[in-house]
Amino acid sequence: MNVKRKKFPLALAIIILISALYGSVKIGKSISLKKQKLEIISENNREISNLKLEIDNLNSEFENSSSTDFIEKVAREELGMVKPREVVYVDKNKDKTSKTEGLK
Repeated sequence: MNVKRKKFPLALAIIILISALYGSVKIGKSISLKKQKLEIISENNREISNLKLEIDNLNSEFENSSSTDFIEKVAREELGMVKPREVVYVDKNKDKTSKTEGLK
């Protein structure tokens, strides 16, 4: 009994091999792209969290803006104002300006 085996066509094997390689390259690129997109999303979520914190801080500062303590703080720190009969001492040896209360 002589059994003839069919030979697998070489052209079909090459086409399957090329298709498998092409598919694996495409899948690799899509996985890489997905990772990049997830990193961008997580970065944006961190930025959103930071901005929400900043908004909360600004809202709290806005609510406290009418208090006398806040007004005094702004007048002293940003406008450089002092109370009557208050003496301001400046230490030239320090980098920052140091203000201390004197006699009232």
